[in-house]
Amino acid sequence: MTSPDDERVLSWIRDALGRDVRIAATVPLPGGLSEAMFRVELTGADVAAVVLRRWPNDGDWQRDSVRREATALSLLGGRGVGTPELIATDPAGEWTGRPANLMTHLPGAGQLRPADIAQWTGEVAARLALIHDQPRDPRQQASPKWVDLGDPDRRAWLADLPYGDEALSLARAAAAPVREVFGHGDYQHFNLLWSRGRLTGVVDWTMSGVAEAGRDVGHCALNLAVLYGPDRAGRFVARYEAITGTRVDPGWLMSELLDFSPAWPEFIPRQVGGRVPVDRDGMRGRVEELIVEVLRSAG
Repeated sequence: MTSPDDERVLSWIRDALGRDVRIAATVPLPGGLSEAMFRVELTGADVAAVVLRRWPNDGDWQRDSVRREATALSLLGGRGVGTPELIATDPAGEWTGRPANLMTHLPGAGQLRPADIAQWTGEVAARLALIHDQPRDPRQQASPKWVDLGDPDRRAWLADLPYGDEALSLARAAAAPVREVFGHGDYQHFNLLWSRGRLTGVVDWTMSGVAEAGRDVGHCALNLAVLYGPDRAGRFVARYEAITGTRVDPGWLMSELLDFSPAWPEFIPRQVGGRVPVDRDGMRGRVEELIVEVLRSAG
């Protein structure tokens, strides 16, 4: 995606921050498979930098993503979740040429190789429990669902999956929400920031909205299994259940696990960006192990 260094974008940023602010540089940030992120370095401002997220201007889903994120950031500011503060939003690209959000820059960085795995996993679970405990708001839409269980390509993958019919049946049984919450929609380790071994921030709220709690838990468990294995995913689910005093519905867990497809070994290394080794060939096996464990726990 093109650089934001054109006068329309820079003028919009200056209008949002104050005309005395000077923009020193725009630096691309890693991550973001469907949008581009930039750290905008400033002089003459109260902060050293802000973050600009821009989407392609070629569909309703991009504009909807900007609106969802702006709503979530507005609702969660000051609640201890660790979200950026929304500075300005341009969902239709009216001012910047592309759907965009401007927000504060959070301290911290992604942590994919924690020194204390138990503490790391516990903090990931605790922060999701805190998000799910936030009050909902009439401005929130339902969180869009990742998985289309009727998609022909997904059915082809399920046909080769051990216990595929049982897994699909369990996922389809999750037709009605069991516990509706304030959902993140894409909660997983790539969207978490850490500093000195502690979780400091949660970003990427473009899929947020009212959702079944098990969707966020299942999506995070899938991502943990893909990169680390079913053991860490299982510990995360167990810790979340202990913190919330709830049992995550196995049907909703399964509906997220079945989001895995042959595309994952292609895009996960892009998100990792060389920070940890990625075993592409073993991804499917790790997910299959977790699917079997969820089927066993469902009885």
